[in-house]
Amino acid sequence: MNSSFRWILNPRIIWSILLAFAVFSISPPPARAALIESQLSGSQVVSQRVVELETVRQALEHEMVAQRLADYGFSKDEVQLKLQTMSDAQLHQLASAADTLAEGGDGLGVVVTVLVIILLVIVILKLSDKQIIVK
Repeated sequence: MNSSFRWILNPRIIWSILLAFAVFSISPPPARAALIESQLSGSQVVSQRVVELETVRQALEHEMVAQRLADYGFSKDEVQLKLQTMSDAQLHQLASAADTLAEGGDGLGVVVTVLVIILLVIVILKLSDKQIIVK
């Protein structure tokens, strides 16, 4: 074998290279990732929570929803306070249900709207630990 390449087969060099590869393969660099909030051109930050909170508030402004909640003994202040204390997952669930509210339309839209309103009322009642008892 050529004497200029003999140093490559030196056991100390081979073990040093293997040790270096082992160290770098055992501890990969940490991956850092996170979601960032959207930013409008006026450098105003819009978070998903704010958008969903506004969607739920618009749904609660419907007369039928407000009347139904009032029938169960909830004031507007209690509902707003409860919205502020909801977790992100609960708020997302309510906002998803509130997105399906229709402003009007055919009979199917009315049925879906009534079902969504009932769902909103049930979720709010469950979150506030109140029960409906029919006698």
